[in-house]
Amino acid sequence: MFTNQRKTIGVFLNRAASQFQNLLCQGIIAEAEKRGYNVAIFSAFGNYGQNERYYVGEKQLYELPPYEDLDGAILALDTMEEHETRELVLKNVRNRCRCPIISVREVVEGVNNLLVDNNTCMEGVIRHFVEKHGMKRLCFMTGPEDRWEAKQRLGCFLRLMEEYGLPVGERQVFYGDFWENKGREACDWFLEGQPMPDAILCANDHMAIAVASELINRGLRIPEDICVSGYDGIDDALKFSPSITSMRVDFKGMGTQAVQLIDGKQDCPEDVRDYFCEAELVLRESCGCQKKNGQDVIWRRRSEYEEAKVAHNRRMQFSFMSIWLGGCHTIPQISDQLEHYVGNIVGFKKYCACFCENLKDREDYSDYSDTMEMRIGLLNEGSIGHINIPFDRRELLPEVMTDESPQIWYFTPLHFQDRTFGYEALSFWTPEETGNLFLDWNIIISNKIQDCLLHYEMERLVQELENMYDRDALTGFYNRRGMETYGEPLFERARDKSTPLFTAIIDLDGMKQINDNYGHAEGDFALKTVCSCIQASCRGESIHVRTGGDEFAVIAEGEDKETVEAWLRDFEDRLDDFNRRAQKEYAIHASYGYICRVPEAGDTMETFLKDSDAVMYSNKIENKKKRNEPLR
Repeated sequence: MFTNQRKTIGVFLNRAASQFQNLLCQGIIAEAEKRGYNVAIFSAFGNYGQNERYYVGEKQLYELPPYEDLDGAILALDTMEEHETRELVLKNVRNRCRCPIISVREVVEGVNNLLVDNNTCMEGVIRHFVEKHGMKRLCFMTGPEDRWEAKQRLGCFLRLMEEYGLPVGERQVFYGDFWENKGREACDWFLEGQPMPDAILCANDHMAIAVASELINRGLRIPEDICVSGYDGIDDALKFSPSITSMRVDFKGMGTQAVQLIDGKQDCPEDVRDYFCEAELVLRESCGCQKKNGQDVIWRRRSEYEEAKVAHNRRMQFSFMSIWLGGCHTIPQISDQLEHYVGNIVGFKKYCACFCENLKDREDYSDYSDTMEMRIGLLNEGSIGHINIPFDRRELLPEVMTDESPQIWYFTPLHFQDRTFGYEALSFWTPEETGNLFLDWNIIISNKIQDCLLHYEMERLVQELENMYDRDALTGFYNRRGMETYGEPLFERARDKSTPLFTAIIDLDGMKQINDNYGHAEGDFALKTVCSCIQASCRGESIHVRTGGDEFAVIAEGEDKETVEAWLRDFEDRLDDFNRRAQKEYAIHASYGYICRVPEAGDTMETFLKDSDAVMYSNKIENKKKRNEPLR
């Protein structure tokens, strides 16, 4: 994999730019580079917007990796809300990987689990509220009832409350969603008809932010009237005002430990066990232990201001990128435009877009092809030009994009709804810059590829319509309308340049007898045989026309008489050869006449064809006499 003979660790998660995923990957990358491993991070965006067809295209990414070639696999399944995605990754890892497997933050049977100790993880903040602040009425917002980590964190809360001899009533526990959708319901549950809680403890920071926001909307002061705490220690909890007291997990350290475990288990991948990480208490404004404008809050909010300016500029850039791409109808044109905008992916070192083989001619867009084609390649200093580099899908990238150093690449799908086009691959300069994948960027490019395919399809249909308009359906030769469209310019050019114009009329002999004695299918066969012999003999920029039922014309500019006669002798030889080999009950013969001269002032295309036809008719009579056929 990556053509550099190094061992490769595969990482499977959704939304790589989110804080947990980003920090986890930072730890993985730094430790992997230190130990000489490649890292391939497969990251989709999931089913945002609840668009099932879009989701089908997203999850297809997890069919891409060459699981058999991985030397380690790290799973962050709790970043994948969709059950189907989790099951797909698990199925592929279980059935195809022959390497150490690490599941981070979620218990998976039969693999190594790197977990936060949820049985003790809430202890720090609970003891802080009870012992430091003397609180007695604590409420707890846990996660969904069917999530094991929610059950364990709730168990930790109940155990500590029992240890302190504090009662827990029915309305002191609420089951949330591990997201920000149930803040109002939780506050209704904890506050209505009940004494005011001293604090609401939440099993993660997203729910804590939702609860704090709802409390503020109801006119309550935090921490003066009620305290709030969370879990995970994400940046959003620090950005929120008041900043949220939380239990912080060292996600970057978890990534480091995951790589260490993989490296240590290379010779014994079947040795699986559970490993645990501790969480630390981070005191902030929501419990009253950090004054307003504490230094880390000042720094964070200043950074947030700078990030907001960058994000605003990026949105503007993506808008203009979409405008410029609107004029693109081919992948090389897309490549030219992306060169100007790829800098919006902060810290990127290399970028490429790899497409399924013969993308525009595919009939099935449900999967990746065995051979992929890199069509867009960008380095920090710009594009590497218009390219089409085929490579084995198992290598993930062509050799031109890799070298002997440890390779660190992110892969994300390119698709329109459930139509799989290929994937993007990005490499970043440092672990801290990794994972800046933007959904806007990805969707703009995917939609533009769909537009290009539709443009190609419309061009193809237009060409088909033009062919139907200008060409004979049976033989594929131009019809009389096609002759007017393409033959007249040839005539005018020959006249203007005073160069010879060659016109020949060729007529199938005995067409009526073939139809009457052997059927019209055989008559059609004879016509197509004459056409194939004309095409094989009269090469170059000649125009071939079916002018009537069994009559054809050939028109060419700039040919001398010797060349023309050689063409026609070759045509006769090909017909004779066919008759010897075909073993038909009838022979196929044709008569022809031609004119080859420079057009004069009074000439027209019709006069050339009429003169050629007269010669053909004379030759046709002579041919019938030679074959002892009736003249009528």
